[in-house]
Amino acid sequence: MAGNLEFITSASGTNVYSLDVTDCFSADYETYKVIYYYDRAFDVSGYVRTRLLDSTNTVITASEYDYAELAMRSYNTFFENRGTNNSFFSIGYSYDYNTAGGEMTIFNPYNSSSYTFVNNSNAGGTSLNADLFGYKNIGVHKSAEQINGLRILVTGGGPYDINEITINVYGVK
Repeated sequence: MAGNLEFITSASGTNVYSLDVTDCFSADYETYKVIYYYDRAFDVSGYVRTRLLDSTNTVITASEYDYAELAMRSYNTFFENRGTNNSFFSIGYSYDYNTAGGEMTIFNPYNSSSYTFVNNSNAGGTSLNADLFGYKNIGVHKSAEQINGLRILVTGGGPYDINEITINVYGVK
C-alpha cells in the first residue's frame, strides 16, 4: 500500500447514537483510511461498532459481517473476541465518559465484485480515562456489493451514547 492520503470528507455529530458518512467511497480508490474519535456519554459502557452503507446509502444490517479482535487492557488480561454472521463489525469498546479513537483501513468497498475488508485499531481509557485499553480488529463483509459509506455507533443505554464524534475519510494512493 502506498502512503499518500487524499482527504475525501469529514463528518461530525454531537449528542448522537451513531454517525453516517455517505457517498465517501468511489471508483477513484481501492483502499481508504478512516480516522475517528469520540467522547462517550453517560455512565454506561458499550461496544463501538461499524456498519456499511450500500449503493443507496442504506445501512446494511443483514448478518453478513465477520470479525476477530484482540482486546489489550492495561488493567486486566488480554482477550480475543470473534463474531460470525453478525449485523456489524465490532471495532472496540467504550467506557463511560471516556475519550477514544482509532483508524480503519477499508479495502475494496466500491468494487461490487469483491468482499469489503476492514483492518482497525482503537484506543482509549476506562471511566474518566483511569486505565488504558486498545483493540486490534479485522473483518470482512461477506457480500460482494458496492459500498458507498459507513456508520459508526456506540451501544449503551443513555438518551444518546456519544457526546461528540468526528470521522475523517481519506483515499489511499
